[in-house]
Amino acid sequence: MIEALSLSVSASMPLSGTSLQSFIDHLLYHPLAESMRRSDSQVVNEIPAEFSLRKDEAKIFSVIKELLTVVLMNARKGNITVRAEKFRDIMILEIEDCNNYNGYALDYSLRSLESLARLAGGHISAKGQQQLVSTVSFSFPTA
Repeated sequence: MIEALSLSVSASMPLSGTSLQSFIDHLLYHPLAESMRRSDSQVVNEIPAEFSLRKDEAKIFSVIKELLTVVLMNARKGNITVRAEKFRDIMILEIEDCNNYNGYALDYSLRSLESLARLAGGHISAKGQQQLVSTVSFSFPTA
């Protein structure tokens, strides 16, 4: 069972060193639980527990929350996997939806988040938006 975390995506709360895995779990079982239920999707969090952030956490967490929201809004009976890889001072978060329901809406929604990602020093990319399997990537600095 996942313990509830008292995390807030606001600039007033210091999130330095917060586990990315814990943050994703918090989102999925609290603010985004209703979106998961409505889309009848399952989300698997494969992010290693030791991955944490040290720079611009509030901005980065805000982008991650919006990305998960967009993917869930465009999913129907999806099997969604969230994973991350770290390369020196860059982390790449991937959200893969196997059973993409509305690729055009997903693509449009992602474009609206690009400026938010840039403010966090990151970049959003997507592949397979018009196919059954789509992957949204968010790369961002960790140091």
